[in-house]
Amino acid sequence: MDASTEQDRSLEPKELTGGDYGFMALIVVVLIAVTLLGVHSVREASKTEGTKRNGEQWAAWFTKASETRFAPDYAIAACAGGAKPAAAPAALATGEEAKPADAPAADAAAPAPAPAPAAGTWGACLAHLTSATEFKDMVNPFTGKAPNFIPACDPADRSLVGSIVLEKTTANPPGSAVATVTSQLVDADLIAEKMALKISVCDKGSYAVKVAEIEF
Repeated sequence: MDASTEQDRSLEPKELTGGDYGFMALIVVVLIAVTLLGVHSVREASKTEGTKRNGEQWAAWFTKASETRFAPDYAIAACAGGAKPAAAPAALATGEEAKPADAPAADAAAPAPAPAPAAGTWGACLAHLTSATEFKDMVNPFTGKAPNFIPACDPADRSLVGSIVLEKTTANPPGSAVATVTSQLVDADLIAEKMALKISVCDKGSYAVKVAEIEF
């Protein structure tokens, strides 16, 4: 047998073995896994961007409101500047309502209704914004529900993803070792005066992403 015949036989296609099929199956699985991982990463990145847009929407509203909310004819009375909270009657201050003497006793099992936020506070303003403006339709991209306002993002708590952090900056008295103090903007905070705010959101890992520092 000459060399040319042996060379021709060496070029003939060989049958695939079980190892060849296994290798090809592994390649297919790897390609599928990489594709799914890429799709998941894109979706998570999109949710984080949506969360940042929520924060930017709030920042835009605060900035715009800061320019006009101290005007006498400001349209959103609940968020107007200069308004002082009215003093609540003693019965309301304790969460009780005046009842006629012959009124039947309330059902002990029925929960007491939550008191309405006091006028001139952030709670009253927030309640109006989230019920009667475009903010009522705002959605946390990670949960599909309305975003929560929380004290701070915490990577140890993954339930905070997509939440919003509103903080106020308060000046300390002159001569203090620390010029300002930052704390959460809560429902009871008065909004009669100008205030400096910081807005952050929690990304897919519950890490804080700074959005803006604005005046309200």
